[in-house]
Amino acid sequence: MKNKCQGCGAVVQTENKNLPGYIRRDVLAKQENEFYCERCFNLTHYNRKIDIKIDEEEFRKNIEALAKRDVLVVNIVDIFDLEGTVIYDLDKLFPRNRKLIVGNKFDLFLDSVKKEKVKNYFQDYLHRNNISFTETILISSFKKADIELLIEVILRLKGKKDVCFIGTTNVGKSTLINGVIRKLGLNYQPLTTSAAISTTLGLVNISLPDGSDLIDTPGLPNHRQANYYLSHKHQELLAPKKFIRPKVYQLLPSQTLFIGGFCRLDFTSGLSSSFVVYVPQAIKIHRTKITNASEFYQLHKDDILKVPNAEEREKLGDFRKYHFSFKYEKKDISISGLGFITLIGEGEVDFYCFEKIKVGFRSAII
Repeated sequence: MKNKCQGCGAVVQTENKNLPGYIRRDVLAKQENEFYCERCFNLTHYNRKIDIKIDEEEFRKNIEALAKRDVLVVNIVDIFDLEGTVIYDLDKLFPRNRKLIVGNKFDLFLDSVKKEKVKNYFQDYLHRNNISFTETILISSFKKADIELLIEVILRLKGKKDVCFIGTTNVGKSTLINGVIRKLGLNYQPLTTSAAISTTLGLVNISLPDGSDLIDTPGLPNHRQANYYLSHKHQELLAPKKFIRPKVYQLLPSQTLFIGGFCRLDFTSGLSSSFVVYVPQAIKIHRTKITNASEFYQLHKDDILKVPNAEEREKLGDFRKYHFSFKYEKKDISISGLGFITLIGEGEVDFYCFEKIKVGFRSAII
């Protein structure tokens, strides 16, 4: 029965192109049992996003229904955006299930970064936030050996249970599942993947060779990530395609760094210190003096800094001010959806960022 889009899991309908699962009647009539809805077809073939109305409450209901079943939970987290993509109420959602927590996108770090050190940091972070897990792994969805490791761990932990993949939007769930489909040689159309928010819209069931199911779920909408408020064009622009090369700035007190038009860091006092910025290449970093910073932003937020644009800034709200101190130990300022800044040295900083973006302050992850 042709009742679901194979790419996003939305229930098919032919009445309203502004709702999930829309496909024209004449196109549907020509399809076999496997097909893509109009939105997935455009994302896959033209990288063109069609805006539709999404019922976020329905996403939560799907998760709550799965939690009543004895499934292995595979929670995908973006290790490069740890604070922004960890599901802090994971134990409340799945109180009795075994949980494999996967730190994806490790390939965004340079090869010199030690995986074991980041894994220890990852596990410690989960413990400190009272998030229980059966096991954790760090992987990249683009490395065959990592897909093999993921499959090996899932098969070892699941027994005869179904496997449920969950995560916030844009952590790479569908890309990982496509990797599993290819590796196991399963006869399924690839799931739709893109930088667009909420690409997966319904439950997608994939039969595994042992008779159990692998279930992809819609990404839980993340209202604290920068890219949630961006146009599809800017989401694509800021989606890293390979490792993020750090940019190092040696600052004296009274100097400012702009992180695109998203954030402003004022080094207000201290000793000459290093600020290492890990953000996508497309984000413009600009250094100036604190005394010039406000005027510079007003003059250049739409040309030199560029992103976000005026419409996106309105959605992101007002700037919020944070104050951080650092000394002896390296610290990170994390900016959900963008990356992080490592502070090395001694001093005080005022940090400004849009109020809807989650900002954290932590011991350095690397």
